[in-house]
Amino acid sequence: MHRFLSIVACALALLVAAPASASTGNFVKEGSIEVDLHFGGYFFLEAEEETNFKDTFSYGAGVNFNFTRQFAAQLDVEFSPTEVNRRSIYQFHVDFVYHPITHDWFVPFVGVGPTFALNVPEGGESDADPGANAVVGVDLYPFEQVGFRAQARYVVRFATSDGEEMAHDLLAQVGMVVQFGGEEKVEVLDLDTDADGILDKNDICPKVPGQASAKGCPDQDGDTLADDSDRCPKVAGPVALKGCADQDGDKIVDIDDRCPKEAGPLEHKGCPDVDGDKIANIDDRCPLLPGDAAYGGCPPPPPAEEIEKFSGRMDGIKFEYNKAIIKPKSSETLDKAVELLKKYKQVTVVIEGHTSAEGSAEYNMNLSVERAKAVVQYLIDKGIDPDRLTSKGYGFDKPEVENAKSKRDKAKNRRIEFKPLCGGSACVKKAEN
Repeated sequence: MHRFLSIVACALALLVAAPASASTGNFVKEGSIEVDLHFGGYFFLEAEEETNFKDTFSYGAGVNFNFTRQFAAQLDVEFSPTEVNRRSIYQFHVDFVYHPITHDWFVPFVGVGPTFALNVPEGGESDADPGANAVVGVDLYPFEQVGFRAQARYVVRFATSDGEEMAHDLLAQVGMVVQFGGEEKVEVLDLDTDADGILDKNDICPKVPGQASAKGCPDQDGDTLADDSDRCPKVAGPVALKGCADQDGDKIVDIDDRCPKEAGPLEHKGCPDVDGDKIANIDDRCPLLPGDAAYGGCPPPPPAEEIEKFSGRMDGIKFEYNKAIIKPKSSETLDKAVELLKKYKQVTVVIEGHTSAEGSAEYNMNLSVERAKAVVQYLIDKGIDPDRLTSKGYGFDKPEVENAKSKRDKAKNRRIEFKPLCGGSACVKKAEN
């Protein structure tokens, strides 16, 4: 029997002394609980004639709490029934346990701690003794959480009565162990999979090269917002605006702003409305005058009879011969035009100059241009906004009388015409509509 025990002890010692270089896994989980049930032999190391005890068998159960992968606490209970020695023997062990190796299927352990033994003979008085124990064993896990346990426990029972001597016992057992709960600690290597200079453990996008400003994710515009979260990934913008720019500061980002360089309200999609007529300047033909949508943002056109007073041929405008100098007697006609233009501020005018066919085309073209400009300047001098006036010269390209021969017909071709516009269209046409 002692030879058998020696062989078992040596085998367990070899398991514990297995090379520490074996690859370590993560089966023993921090914070986990292990429950085991086991059975085996109970051996009294004193000679049988000295103790009157015969080697017997025992049953047991244990609970381990793994503080870490290497260190644990164990509570173990052993019971040897009365069949062999006519007495029941109970033992309670509390051990501090160390795992020298935590391989994924091979987990040896050693432990040491106090023992309490209770000897209850049939029909006799029970005997309780304190003691100490040392345990050595190995867990073999063919499955992730269920395995087998083999262990040998050396027990010393101290003498507590007169005439009683210290006892030495050995329990050799096998059984099943089940692990519950805990966290598996996975060792994270300092890798940089995408080679962007940011370690994977700090990289939100470990497989895609990125910038530190976006915690390892791509950030083309460098605004600290990763491209997949950036509405404008190629234009830098504040995080509060989801990475988009707002050049005019109107709280409407440029990609949603019809007028990205002019501040305007949301109702006009970021465009201003200077005249306050609810029509954005970009859509308003008269951006400085309140108007109606029906007239493109301009005020309704003047009555047709008013427009006719400064529309078409203006016979009252005369020039000095072959010059662009307005004769004084023209002021009556021009001043009436000034009066109407000041009254109807929505009206703009194209002033056209025309000549007869005497002289070269170039000479007449220049003369018509200069005479139209002279009329424009007169109106400006009288207080009309230059933006409302446009001049054009046609020379003799648009005669009123074709192939004019008489002085009367030639005089008809020498003329100034006014073409009033309301919001970019002829005022008369608007009034008729």
